[in-house]
Amino acid sequence: MEEKIKNLIRILEKEADLYEQLLRFCKEEKTVIIKGDLKALEKIVKKQEDIFLQLQVWEKARGLLMNSLKEILSLSKELTLSRLIKKVNRPFSSQLKKIQKKIISLIKDIKETNKTNISLITYSIKFVEDCFNFLAGVEEVPVYTPEGKTDRKEQKRKLLDQRT
Repeated sequence: MEEKIKNLIRILEKEADLYEQLLRFCKEEKTVIIKGDLKALEKIVKKQEDIFLQLQVWEKARGLLMNSLKEILSLSKELTLSRLIKKVNRPFSSQLKKIQKKIISLIKDIKETNKTNISLITYSIKFVEDCFNFLAGVEEVPVYTPEGKTDRKEQKRKLLDQRT
């Protein structure tokens, strides 16, 4: 069992490293969104996808190892990291607790950074739409008229002069 716990610690440390990389890319993503550099954003998103694929592999390995530990400990409930920490002795329990706190903190930071990035992207999209509507002379009109009929956006000016 001791060897399995050592392997679990290695897996969790690898996952923590991947989450740290992901957080770094999320922070880079914020800077790139602000600059409006779409090519750099595309590269960052690709790197993030690669990290997610690696995380899936490590999560699967962790799940298999946790199932094995569950059988060794003869538990009927699903074995979580918190339950495992209570079942193992020092120094393993303290190592697992430390890694657990680190991963939880990283995931929280990633979530907050992503929330900011989503807000920035949403604002950028709205800004572009407003600029386009202004340039195209599109005026917002209600979807339905008082008579219950549908109505479409009315275009007052055109971007291209079709007379030429």
